[in-house]
Amino acid sequence: MTSMSLTIAVDLGGTHIRTASYNSESITPIAHYRTRTNAHEPGVFDRLAQAIGNVWSDDVTSMGVASPGPLDPYTGTILATPNIPEWRNFRLAQKLSERFGVPVHLDNDANMAGFGEWTFGAGKGHHNLVYLTISTGVGGGVICNDALLQGFHGLATELGHMIVDPDGPPCGCGKNGHVESFSSGTAIARYTTEQIQAGQKTSLQLDGDPSSPLRANLTAKQIAEAALAGDSLAISAFARAGYYLGIAVANYLAIFDPSIVIFGGGVSQVGDLLFKPFEESLRKHTFHPHYLDNLVIAKAALGDDVGLLGALAWARFKRSNEMARVE
Repeated sequence: MTSMSLTIAVDLGGTHIRTASYNSESITPIAHYRTRTNAHEPGVFDRLAQAIGNVWSDDVTSMGVASPGPLDPYTGTILATPNIPEWRNFRLAQKLSERFGVPVHLDNDANMAGFGEWTFGAGKGHHNLVYLTISTGVGGGVICNDALLQGFHGLATELGHMIVDPDGPPCGCGKNGHVESFSSGTAIARYTTEQIQAGQKTSLQLDGDPSSPLRANLTAKQIAEAALAGDSLAISAFARAGYYLGIAVANYLAIFDPSIVIFGGGVSQVGDLLFKPFEESLRKHTFHPHYLDNLVIAKAALGDDVGLLGALAWARFKRSNEMARVE
């Protein structure tokens, strides 16, 4: 009797490490483990290896890893991710392969999310897809003619770093005017805070007085709640985010011509607050209206498991290609 082939998927984030093992047919894990990354403390690799060890089996034949970038998927190297400062030019895939004795396939977490949604989620059946996650930052992945678009250096489709206003605010990467600097949860909170400090009245202050302190650690979620309650500043913050998101997606349509644009991430859950101004801006800025014909705008379907399932799909895809080459 032959043993079954298992795949391990890893979703490596700045806050949590998640690992899971899957048999060759299912997307329901056989084993699952979650631990804190403690990304700013030494020993992230050891914590990662331990998390993999907790779902390990001798039947594992390959591993997929979704990680924050920027990274080089061709060499399996983390170039320099702000989320894990101790890793610079860190050959993660090689180190994991040496530790566990199986092939390890690494790629950007947003790429993996897009690949997962295409394989198992909202993008099934589409041949050209743009995936965007809008949360702390903005990330993206693209399927082009049934293939994950990676580019020459493996750094393609950093969609959050599309410039939508060269004179705009600084992005987390240090450059100015990227869509991430307008439309991410971090950007929405920063803009709202700046407007309050400039004297705007809002319910987001403790008693509505501009001289009052802000609520502690103002978040996009708090701003969304205020907007739904009719706060004009909060509404304008999401309108601004949606406007610039529409400009960015109009650019993506001109470049990739997808049949579906999928939105994931916490900020995308706010609904019309973001997407009404987004759709107006998209229509205004799209190069030709034919790009919008039969275009599907959809919510991501895989939820919190999108990173794991993307890494799983990628590892299975790579293993299938390797086996086909051998045959």
